[in-house]
Amino acid sequence: MSDGGILFLAANTPRSQAYAQAFAARGITLDRVIQFDRPGAAQPGKADLPSPPDIPAAVPLPDPHIPLLQSLNSLSRHVLRIEAESVNDPAILAAVEAAGAGLVIYSGYGGQLVSPELLSLGPPFLHAHSGWLPDYRGSTTVYYSLLAGQGCGVSVIQMVPAIDQGPIVARRQYPAPPVGVDIDYFYDSAIRANLMADVVANWQRDGQLTRIDVGLDGVDYYVVHPLLKHLALLGLEAGDALDGDPGNAD
Repeated sequence: MSDGGILFLAANTPRSQAYAQAFAARGITLDRVIQFDRPGAAQPGKADLPSPPDIPAAVPLPDPHIPLLQSLNSLSRHVLRIEAESVNDPAILAAVEAAGAGLVIYSGYGGQLVSPELLSLGPPFLHAHSGWLPDYRGSTTVYYSLLAGQGCGVSVIQMVPAIDQGPIVARRQYPAPPVGVDIDYFYDSAIRANLMADVVANWQRDGQLTRIDVGLDGVDYYVVHPLLKHLALLGLEAGDALDGDPGNAD
């Protein structure tokens, strides 16, 4: 791979499937892919996922039945598979260093932090955070945003050791998902992939990343309580009922 190319560092997850399918839909090709997964394990949380519902959404929903490796092979002629429990495995560190990439797109396992050693290899690591930064930092912020009636934000950031505090390179607000669309496996992944595909396409065209200066003031959120998640979903159903009931129109 020539210097300055794009490396996709992808865990074997539904979100990586969404990224790969979004890149393919945009006609994006990548210089190299490193796909890693847990030895002997299926994609975590992905067993027996149904096909995406036939419901119009703001962005195309990923199809979990298209194998990740199939999509990756359509994106790059150089796909390396590594058995690893963690993105910080020494084999991954060595492979990323050897790749000589100019940009790394990261889609890892939930809850894992990328080590400072990996981030210090040179190329920027980009991550799509499901939240409007810096207002919504932390975990499962899409539900907190929905509870506040603010739709769904996505921010693509350059990763630094501090969580969700790296330079922001792109942000976009998306509407709330339609009722009946699974947020965690379909809509959240789809909106992240949609914005990341735009960032990658722009980088391939311009050879540089933009920077959005918004400061660091914001709120840190933690894994949403099941009751709050349920209330957020009920809010979507209530809003859909109001939108469809002429008797509630002004």
